[in-house]
Amino acid sequence: MAKKSPSPTVSPKGNATKYLSYREAWTRIKLARQEGFFFEAITLEESIITDRLINYLVFVGEIKQPTEVYKYPNFYELIQLWKKSHPMPIPAMGRSNLQEAVDQWRILRNKAIHGMVKSHPGSPTVAVDDFLAVAESAASEGEILARGVSEWCRKMKRQLESDRSSLSLDC
Repeated sequence: MAKKSPSPTVSPKGNATKYLSYREAWTRIKLARQEGFFFEAITLEESIITDRLINYLVFVGEIKQPTEVYKYPNFYELIQLWKKSHPMPIPAMGRSNLQEAVDQWRILRNKAIHGMVKSHPGSPTVAVDDFLAVAESAASEGEILARGVSEWCRKMKRQLESDRSSLSLDC
């Protein structure tokens, strides 16, 4: 499968590979939502939120960087650690509490990802149109929240780096 994002016109600074991965992910989220491939969008949105939370939580020392990428805490655990390390509600993206909005989205995401064919034995599933409406809503909300978490983490990292450099200058 070919990549969907155009090549950048200017060489990215810093971690270019990570930048290009994010560029591809955001392009795929947009295309997936436009074409009704909501599961792809939801999966990429969760991946972005998870990656940003891991980056933040490692940076502030809340979690240690394991030897294997897949050994980080799961999505639920990351959200709980985020709430613990930053207990004050974060107003962002039109939400009064970004942490709680992401946690509620996690539940909606689970309904979307697992809801199409899952039901109690012998019981009917949710109607396909109703299920697709939930998936579309989860994809839409997930994009907003992924952008919000990304922006917040970028802002916090800059602020914490600035605080650390001013502390070292004061010593």
